[in-house]
Amino acid sequence: MHRLAHVFGATTLVVLVAACGNTTTRHDEATAPAGPSSSAAAPADSASKAAEATATPRPPSNTSPISQPVKATRTDPADLTIHPDRIGPLKIGMSLAAAKATGLIVVNAGQDTSGPDACVSAHWTGQSDHAWMVFNGKSGLRALDSFGNQKTPEGIKPGSTLAAVRRAYPHLTWRIDGDETPDGRRTGGDALVDVVKGDGAHYRINVQKSKVTDVQLESDRAGCYE
Repeated sequence: MHRLAHVFGATTLVVLVAACGNTTTRHDEATAPAGPSSSAAAPADSASKAAEATATPRPPSNTSPISQPVKATRTDPADLTIHPDRIGPLKIGMSLAAAKATGLIVVNAGQDTSGPDACVSAHWTGQSDHAWMVFNGKSGLRALDSFGNQKTPEGIKPGSTLAAVRRAYPHLTWRIDGDETPDGRRTGGDALVDVVKGDGAHYRINVQKSKVTDVQLESDRAGCYE
């Protein structure tokens, strides 16, 4: 009877120890932090890579941008060059109709423009009739005055000195006007310059007190203008 009591006590002790061990294991499992499973991590990694791919900037395109057409600029008539036979599009010998088409002239009112021998006066658009020109029905533009800052290719314009005119055009002559002063000593009058022989036109440069007061173009042909 005493031996049985010892055996029973030993068995009870083993059961208690085993129970304590199982309780500790379950407690450890319950308190252990839950980590992400491998199956859950995979989609997260894929989403992260997709976001990075979306945020990556695209390489610059090799396509050149379409350039806009450049608008042509129109020279102010007051700044046109006085060439030996024309000022801008107005050329000695051109018809009155062609000159009107440029939009640069206004025909003076009250004139008879009909007939081949008619002489018609006009002026630059936007200017007074002091900036004049004369047409002939048969021979076209006979004479043309300059205005504003217009000047010859050599830079001669109102305000230029007679010395500058002589340097630019050493072969100038003077219009016969009754002045018997030798050409080399003259300080005033109309200097005539035929820059291009055979083009049908020449410069008429008015000089007063050794200063240019006006630059005109004239036809080599007589008529409608003296």
